[in-house]
Order: sequence, then C-alpha cells, then structure tokens
Amino acid sequence: MAGQPDHSLPYTMRTLALGTGGGYCGYALGLPLGWLLGAMAVTMALAVVGVRVTASRSPRTAMIAVIGLMVGSAFKPEVLAHVGSWWVSLTAVGAYTVITALFGIYVCYRVGRLAPTTAAFSGVPGGLSEMIVIAPSFGADIRSVSMVHATRLVLLIAVVPTSLGLSGLLADVGDGRVNRTIDWTATLPLTDTLVLLGCAVLGLLLGKWLRLPAAGLTGPLSLSAAAHLLGLTAADVPGPVIAVAQIVIGATIGQHFAGVERRVMTTGIVLGALLTCFSLGMAALFAWGLDRFLDVPFAIGLLALVPGGLPEMSLIAISLDTDPAFVSLHHLFRVVLIVVCAPLLLPVWLRLMGAANKD
Repeated sequence: MAGQPDHSLPYTMRTLALGTGGGYCGYALGLPLGWLLGAMAVTMALAVVGVRVTASRSPRTAMIAVIGLMVGSAFKPEVLAHVGSWWVSLTAVGAYTVITALFGIYVCYRVGRLAPTTAAFSGVPGGLSEMIVIAPSFGADIRSVSMVHATRLVLLIAVVPTSLGLSGLLADVGDGRVNRTIDWTATLPLTDTLVLLGCAVLGLLLGKWLRLPAAGLTGPLSLSAAAHLLGLTAADVPGPVIAVAQIVIGATIGQHFAGVERRVMTTGIVLGALLTCFSLGMAALFAWGLDRFLDVPFAIGLLALVPGGLPEMSLIAISLDTDPAFVSLHHLFRVVLIVVCAPLLLPVWLRLMGAANKD
C-alpha cells in the first residue's frame, strides 16, 4: 500500500463508528449478513474516495477470535459421527483448490502481466490475511496481492450470501428463512463466559506459538470445539457479540482499498473480478457434484468451496445457519493446503518462468 496507514485510536474509533452506521443500515434493510455488508460498503466507499478509514488490528483480532468461538461451538458431540464421511468432500476441495490456483496464476501472469512471484501469490485462492503475511517475504508486490485478494473477498462476501438468500437455496438446509433478529438482552452464565473467554485467550496464544494457519481464528476455534465436545460448555456466543464481530470485520476490510495507485487498483480489481467469476463457477460445479453424489445441500457445498476468507466465510455460515462446522473445516483445509504448498512450489514456478523467458 502507498504510504504508512495511521492506526491511532481516534482513526480506529472513527472507522468503527462509520462501520456501525453502515452495518445498522444493512441490518435495517434486511440484507443477509447485513451488519458486515453495510460496514464494509461504507468504509470501502470512503477509502476509495480518499477518506482515511484505517484501524488498529486489535479489534479485528479480538473479533476473529470470537468467530473462532462461534465456529467451535458448532462442534457438538454428534458432529463426530459425520467427520469420517467428510474425506470425500475434503478431497473435492483439494481438487478445486488446484484448479482455481492454476487458473488464477495464469491469469495474473498473462492477463495482468504481474511479475511471476506476485502472480503466484495473487492467483492462489488463499486467505487475504495469510497471503499478505507470506507474500512480502518472497519479494511479491504486496499492493497488487492485497488488491486482487481484497477485491475477490469483497465480491464473494457481497454476492454469495445475497444470491443464496434470493434464490431460495437456503430452503434445502432449513426453512428457507434467515433469522436476522437479535436478542439484545441475551446473557451468558458466568461459568460459560469464563470457559469461552479462556478458549479465546489461550487459543490466541497457542495458535501463534504453534504457528497455526489463520492462528487468530483456528486457535480459539480448536479450544472452543474441544470444550463443547468434552461437555465443558454448551453455550453459543450471544447475538449482540456476533453483530459486533460483523461490524468490526466489515469495517476493517475497507482499509485495504486505501492509498492504492489507480493503475494498481484497476489491475487488481479486474483480476480479482475475473478470478471471482471463475472460482464461483467452479464452486457451483463442485457444489452440484457434492449435492448429487454425497447429499451435501448445494448451499452448504457452495459456502464450503468459494475461496473467501476463513473468518468471513465462517461468519457467513453461522449467520445463514448452514452447518458452520462443515464449512469452516473445509475452508481451513484449503488455507492449510495453500499456506503449506505455496512456498514449496514457488521455486518450481519461478524456474519454469525463467526457462520460458530464456526461450
């Protein structure tokens, strides 16, 4: 990104306040994931026109941990009975990831004319946060990588839940209605509160220490899942906290569009849109196969496949009540696959590009 963003407290508070206003509008309009989409739309639009909407990482880190707790709470004891049957769909995610990665890298390199390393990290369907962390250490242009992945993330978050809601496909996984009401008086017993807080704090520390992919999410998620499976708690995260999580995550997405040169922004948006269209088409094809041969409802299969961010797609699955444990596990598998394989395969890609340039 051009320039050094100011993450001071006043700007953070202003960004979150703007996001709250946008989130409430999205909620009032009855949009699926309205708090997130509204916050994201407002801050993204302001960032594009030059208004500073930067924010500290701390609120987002805390809310990603909350999402981990929410996803972990879906791992009830009865879920274990189904995990053994998910290997086929996980294999499908692996195949889908390879296909979309090859297409994405080719498009970024040939169409976008990005440098080989930048094209590699821009084209793979990894998470935005993970790619931003890994890409600079290999010499990739972080501005281009950020723009491509941020555009893809924004489009997927905006299109997928809205399309599923309008199409009626959610009827296959419930009554077809998305419950957007929030019980603002919801509370948790002290014991459950302490267990969940312990899972969040210890999960963040352990996730970083163990260097887990998307550690801020997977650490709390793992401990929350263990706590629910062991019967230490059966509590769900209250609705108001979920709304706050959506606002914070939506508001902090917008800052990725700030301070970017017009050429980089245009190229990133075009490439991001192309990759989104292809990945959505392939996800729909694979989701149809999962529905046809594995009896996985199309809506759940689609959410498990589309390469949005792990925290964001987990939150969408929770909000739409579409088997968040299944969706999150498949996204986690994709992220792990990318994080592990991308650095290992990058030298091979660079050697092929070097040989091609010599010819």
